[in-house]
Amino acid sequence: MKRFFPLLGVALLGALTWSCDENARLANEITGVWTGTIENFTDNSTITASIIDTYDFMPDTCTARGQHAGPLTIAGMISTSTQVVGDNSLIEPINISTAAKSVIKGSWTVVDDDELLIRLDPGSLDITIDPKDVAVNTNPYNPENVQVDSLRQAFCANIEISLRQALLNRYASVNHLDDVKVKGQLMKYEINDIDHTLARQQ
Repeated sequence: MKRFFPLLGVALLGALTWSCDENARLANEITGVWTGTIENFTDNSTITASIIDTYDFMPDTCTARGQHAGPLTIAGMISTSTQVVGDNSLIEPINISTAAKSVIKGSWTVVDDDELLIRLDPGSLDITIDPKDVAVNTNPYNPENVQVDSLRQAFCANIEISLRQALLNRYASVNHLDDVKVKGQLMKYEINDIDHTLARQQ
């Protein structure tokens, strides 16, 4: 019986060492820049949009608690479409589409050999819309001529507000990546039992 406790200690140490090695392996594999596939999202009100996210998992910086972790930046290339309805019922809705860019920052932490904890800072979300990228489609036969150029800045401001809310809702769910597997140039994982795939960028 006296040998039981030392042997148990050796077994536990071996298990912890294996776990740490596996966590370090995953931390090393995910480091780099990865791009996702196009996904749709909306603010459930007026705007619909599609986005391609690019994840930049920066190198592992081992924490004081011995966890494998590092900074994370997610950049988005966005296409949006929406309608603006005028007060005058004779004026048809104005269709607006634009391109936008977003950036949000946070961190990643390996919590198991195939799980990542993601913490994104909502206050870091930055959205860029160039007024020149705003396309406004109106009916040329409309009896009242809409002064499009003078409204572009206002359109940008309204789109930015809608996008901010929609993106914050979207990224709120990106907090735990489960069943993470890196095979060749692909990273596969689940968020709330939904499969996702990222491709490594050279």
